[in-house]
Amino acid sequence: MSARTLRQKYNRQFARMDKYPTHVAYLIVLGYLAQILAAVGIGAYLLTLPYAWHIPVISFVLMLFIGTRMRGLNNIIHECSHATFTNDRSQNTLIGKFCAVLLFNSFCDYRDEHLTHHAHLGDYDHDRDLQGIQGLKLHEPLSARVILRHIVTPLIGRHLPYYLNLNLSARDGMLSMFFKGFLLVVVVVCALLFPMTTLLFVVVPFALFYSALNYWADCLDHAGIVSSGDDLDASRNILAPRMIRRLFFPRNDCFHLVHHLFPHVPARHLETSHKLLELDDEYCCLPNAVPTRQLDAHELTPAYSRESTVSDCGA
Repeated sequence: MSARTLRQKYNRQFARMDKYPTHVAYLIVLGYLAQILAAVGIGAYLLTLPYAWHIPVISFVLMLFIGTRMRGLNNIIHECSHATFTNDRSQNTLIGKFCAVLLFNSFCDYRDEHLTHHAHLGDYDHDRDLQGIQGLKLHEPLSARVILRHIVTPLIGRHLPYYLNLNLSARDGMLSMFFKGFLLVVVVVCALLFPMTTLLFVVVPFALFYSALNYWADCLDHAGIVSSGDDLDASRNILAPRMIRRLFFPRNDCFHLVHHLFPHVPARHLETSHKLLELDDEYCCLPNAVPTRQLDAHELTPAYSRESTVSDCGA
């Protein structure tokens, strides 16, 4: 079975799934922003306390948490690029641009690049998302050495030239460029007035944690299989426990195979769609779709035969 066959089978069933009303969409965005500001505030308070062993531990947890909330905002940009976040198409663009300002990004650039990722998944000549990180070799078949390299890459900062980019252009309009410049000035002023708070709970979460989480997410989504040739083989679902998913895969980001098969499905419905697809005999036997058992590294590579898996399941 190919991705095209599966889409033909389920497209009608997954069509016209409801999106968020505009006011709910804005509340979700404000919720992520409030979580970031609250965590920064808690971090600032910790720095006023006498040193104790638990303060660095809590500070690390806060920095990680802030990075995950930034990733949540980035995932909202992703949803808006597909016009699946809210039911008003123009509001998708507006919300996407607002979130892009908060992350020093460009919504229009992101959308243009990301849509090539769906149209030409794994083709470095046309997939501009992967083209930008080609040097990190996500296409390389997985082995213990390659997996270790993917784990270590953010720890030594090797991913930073690929993932840490401030887009201060006017691509989203002069107003967006103005607010990005204004936000940058605010960060600089805060760094002068509250240097440790700004460094530990703004700069480090953005530059290190957020970028590392983005890289590791790309690895989990595509590493070792992105060149498989068919969308059904080139992405993974990560079925982690719900609390882990909410923290590290905000906005149902863990159902990445489902998203690539049905990009018109709103993120809020990806888990439901996955559960419906699990009723399909062929889909439920794919290790990258329903990883219900531990797989050896060689089973996750493009050389792993989908046909033999389906055959085994049917035996």
